[in-house]
Amino acid sequence: MSITKKLAVLREQHYALEKLPETIRVPAIADRRDETVKPVGAASIDDLAFALIGLNEQALALYREIDAVRTLHDEARKAGALGADIAIDALIAAKGGK
Repeated sequence: MSITKKLAVLREQHYALEKLPETIRVPAIADRRDETVKPVGAASIDDLAFALIGLNEQALALYREIDAVRTLHDEARKAGALGADIAIDALIAAKGGK
């Protein structure tokens, strides 16, 4: 059975594997100098573990960005900003700035 067929079978059999990518990125970690891209069908357990480290770093960066945008929104609303107001202007004005 081809790797493509095997992946299709896995995706059908398990709902959590529906979004399984064709390839994974194995980041440059420790003695690995270069990031590599591997087909999921050829990925070892270690490859998956290293790929998870990279994905977790990306997720953390995204969560931080979401939190910063949410904080700006919430603080501007608390400062009285309305829908079309510029959030950073409203927040700076509320803190006594110009």
